[in-house]
Amino acid sequence: MFSLETGARSFAGGREYNEDCVAIEHVRGHCCLALSDGAGGHAGGAVAARVAVDKILHGFRARPPADAEDLAELLLDAHEAVLAAQGTTTRAEEAMHATIVVVAIDTGAGTALWGHVGDSRLYLLRRGRVLATTRDDSVVQWMVESGYLAAEQARSHPNKNRLLAALGVDAEIQPTVQEEPFALEDGDAFLLCTDGWWDGLTGSQIEVELGLAPSVGSWLDAMAATIAQKSAPDHDNYSAIGCWLLRLRRPADALPTTGLNRETP
Repeated sequence: MFSLETGARSFAGGREYNEDCVAIEHVRGHCCLALSDGAGGHAGGAVAARVAVDKILHGFRARPPADAEDLAELLLDAHEAVLAAQGTTTRAEEAMHATIVVVAIDTGAGTALWGHVGDSRLYLLRRGRVLATTRDDSVVQWMVESGYLAAEQARSHPNKNRLLAALGVDAEIQPTVQEEPFALEDGDAFLLCTDGWWDGLTGSQIEVELGLAPSVGSWLDAMAATIAQKSAPDHDNYSAIGCWLLRLRRPADALPTTGLNRETP
């Protein structure tokens, strides 16, 4: 069994609206981390992101996903919810859409499932190093993988924000999900973040700040400070969720748990 320390941060950056949405939900020994980045006229992106996250949490509360199929269904339900919401908005908001990334953690079994649509990312860190990341549904990601673009050129490419998939688009989507429940280890960490967050950090910076941080909140604050220092005046919204995992020992072997099971706003 695992104990979790979680936290979230969300900033408008240099934009008039904050169209990101973050949420952390605990249900019967399960935890859901959900993050969405919306886009659309007249703050329609904020509506899309909130609708998507609310739909994910509603489904999670009813039945936490047990496998990849369950999680994919949750993500497709969020897609349908955004499409339905478009019919109730103004003309300027009709094209609203959103990216999303979700992690579902079974604290008793010590496993996690994750999935995403778009370019909001998940980083899994183990022993202080990035072990896995999600693959962006974006033009530049496709160009890098196809050999048309060097990875270091992706951050400055003019099409870096062009998506190949998003919730609410008028097309069939196929969420990318972790195929099998992933076995967690003591000390593992998750970072979920929008493109406004990861675009301002390298993987090594994420690792360094993790190693220096005494808490999830401190980790998020240090990364946010780095982003803010080098941001342009019109910098995009930037948001993140952090989660640290600690395996609970048997009572005879238990370690002090001060500071655990807390959620940092």
